Amino acid sequence: MPLLEEVLVYIKGLWLLIQGNLEGYRWLDISESGLWRSFTAILWTLPALAVGWASWRLYYLSAMPTGTTVGIGFFGKLLAVDLVSWLLPIVLIAVLSRPLGFSVLVVPVIVTTNWLQVPLTYAMAVPAALLLVIPGSAGMAALLWLLLLVASSALLFRLLRTVTAKQNLLAAALAAIFLLSPLMIMQFLQRLLGLMPG
Repeated sequence: MPLLEEVLVYIKGLWLLIQGNLEGYRWLDISESGLWRSFTAILWTLPALAVGWASWRLYYLSAMPTGTTVGIGFFGKLLAVDLVSWLLPIVLIAVLSRPLGFSVLVVPVIVTTNWLQVPLTYAMAVPAALLLVIPGSAGMAALLWLLLLVASSALLFRLLRTVTAKQNLLAAALAAIFLLSPLMIMQFLQRLLGLMPG
């Protein structure tokens, strides 16, 4: 697992790429080993994901009959949902890359978006943390979540625009895959695994 200093180096590279500066690639490892190493970003996001799970547990229990409890299996299911939501867009992009003619971009797209998930996941954990520590903050948390979603979408598009050499249509299509497919599979799995109250 990469040390914090290494992760911060990757994030610096991402920020340069988001700004359209190709020097950002010098701060990233987009080799084959770097591709597989980028999946350790999942481990770095676990603390932030855990905040989201705690918030979801609070929401779930508040909507269920009094006396309802959840065990460790509840959190295991939430972890499974998050892992599938993370990996599904990558699988879709890998499958679509050859027929759509962008297979040369698959490695840099996966490496950069995997590492981008680290700061974005921590940012998106802030609204969940608000719900945990400030009673009655649902409205504020929802607004903050929406603002962060818009900002995250913009950052993702700008990153992919640089990675795809300013192919705006391709960058928009890839961004849509990364944004929409997790939302759809997440809702499906939450209902399938009994994580939705009711």
